[in-house]
Amino acid sequence: MFLAGADFLLMEYLPPGESNPARSGESLAQMHNAIQQAYGFHKDTYLATILQKNEPVADAADFYFRQRLLPVLESLGSGSGSEGQRWEIFFERTRVLINTCPHPSLLHGDLWSGNLYYAVRGPVFIDPAVYCGDALTDIAMTRLFGSFGDRFYQAYEANTPHREGAGELIRIFQIYPLLIHARLFGGSYYRSATSIRDRFIG
Repeated sequence: MFLAGADFLLMEYLPPGESNPARSGESLAQMHNAIQQAYGFHKDTYLATILQKNEPVADAADFYFRQRLLPVLESLGSGSGSEGQRWEIFFERTRVLINTCPHPSLLHGDLWSGNLYYAVRGPVFIDPAVYCGDALTDIAMTRLFGSFGDRFYQAYEANTPHREGAGELIRIFQIYPLLIHARLFGGSYYRSATSIRDRFIG
């Protein structure tokens, strides 16, 4: 529950509780297992300060490349020329794998350890960047900057169908947050993203 105004945000206080990684993994799996109608969302959202376009589409690969990667690449000046061509090759090489997604899932969208809070009532995922996409997008984020621990992943995997190619998909979906970090902070994040890309295009 919250109430927002022009100059304030009033949120419900959740007393802190004990850490429960297994229950948080089960909760995320339950959310991901619910089938959504399309990739995208009914409105645009933000990841940090970056606007995310969420036009609903039926194709998982087109959504990921056209509405996630390409806008950030263009803002970085890497969406055209030789770099743009390499990203297009990457897209074509990975399209079939991305389109193995069984169905769109409701995603947290910014699932790093700072956005998992353990309250008395149980795990709470906070500060989301919500949209519908491949469930492994959230898992990719959790594995990019640290980890949520073995009990979290064991519980999650025990409550979701097995995915062929999950390891490759996780690497593919880590490119987007790396590009976002490159947009926000510069540094080596873009090189990290291209190192993943280049594994797929040689």
